[in-house]
Amino acid sequence: MSFEEQGSTFWQWLEKNGATLSDGIRFHDYRESDDAGRGVIATRDLGEDEVLFILPRHILLSSQTSRLRQEKGMEEILGKLTGWNPLILCLMYESQLSDSFWKPYFDVLPKEFSTPMFWNKQDLDALQGTDIIEKIGKEEAEAMFNKEIQPIIKDHPNIFNVDVHNVDLFHQCGSLIMSYSFHDEIATPKKEQEGGQNDEDDEEEQEEEEGLLAMVPMADMLNHKTGYNNARLFHEPESLRMKTIKSIKAGDQIYNTYGDLCNADLLRKYGFADENNPFDLVELNGRKVVELCCDDKDSSLRDKKIEFLMEEEALDDCFVVDTEHVLPSELISTLHVLRASKQEFEKMESKQKLPKPKLTPTIAKLGMQILEERTKRYPQEVRNKIMIRGKGGGRGLEEW
Repeated sequence: MSFEEQGSTFWQWLEKNGATLSDGIRFHDYRESDDAGRGVIATRDLGEDEVLFILPRHILLSSQTSRLRQEKGMEEILGKLTGWNPLILCLMYESQLSDSFWKPYFDVLPKEFSTPMFWNKQDLDALQGTDIIEKIGKEEAEAMFNKEIQPIIKDHPNIFNVDVHNVDLFHQCGSLIMSYSFHDEIATPKKEQEGGQNDEDDEEEQEEEEGLLAMVPMADMLNHKTGYNNARLFHEPESLRMKTIKSIKAGDQIYNTYGDLCNADLLRKYGFADENNPFDLVELNGRKVVELCCDDKDSSLRDKKIEFLMEEEALDDCFVVDTEHVLPSELISTLHVLRASKQEFEKMESKQKLPKPKLTPTIAKLGMQILEERTKRYPQEVRNKIMIRGKGGGRGLEEW
């Protein structure tokens, strides 16, 4: 089927299965104009708070609705899996069924992705100097596949095919979840409880608290562009409802939001970046800050300073400088502690209080050194385009 035919078939599938779709919207091909694939366009002027579509809950694809759950022994297995794994396994299963209930939905989902997970070495070299490469997590994902997903596939040859349900399909389904899934705020995941609570992964626990991870057909057809959000998904007991949050002119694209994300996260998760992104940022490695700015010969004093800063929640894995080009107060206080003499630090310890984030000439000079050191991670041709200087007054440092 052609791109348009796939979209039309999917639209009909939605309506056939109880979705209500506004007559003021339709799919639009943004592949050439915006390099954004399929999107949703307004076919007439839309008012604020207007309903764009209503989706019945039974069309959501999750570990609770997948047909895989009905296979012998799989309900228990899915209940024991953590994080994204239950949904990944369900997507791997459903996507390869020719008679899957969600077949028209899978037909409009991408099979190839532009995220760095799928880049070759030459393309990844273009990210030199950024923090993206170490966050891609391809090796960690494959280790998880080998440990948790592959044994299930091998143990159930009547359900899975090791040649089809392989690591490549795992990455594809994981990327679909990364780019297209939602946390259903009303539904909650059903977990198998074994003994006491296992405090294993804070991020997974936080995601589970946000709701059941699910694919939401149609809601994920809306693209994102920073600063252009004009629609929002509302979770209700019987359905999910997409509504406008401002008036939209006929011919304008309808945008959901993926959140206030920096370009590094947009690229890593969705495969694109916004040229003018007010949420962009640069991370300054906390360990590197200590190495550069703490010149104590006494290692025990250095360790005490680090422990003090961590207890006061000032020192973290990284410090963030955003588009306001202002050194964070936590970094300034950290620099005061790292440069303090033994006597000065003992006074801080006795008060159990961080020094005020005052940008003195000494601290400003250290801040400049940190930023200059940060730029050394970029290739020389990029560094040649960067000039860092102090910004008059306050705690500002500006980067061009």
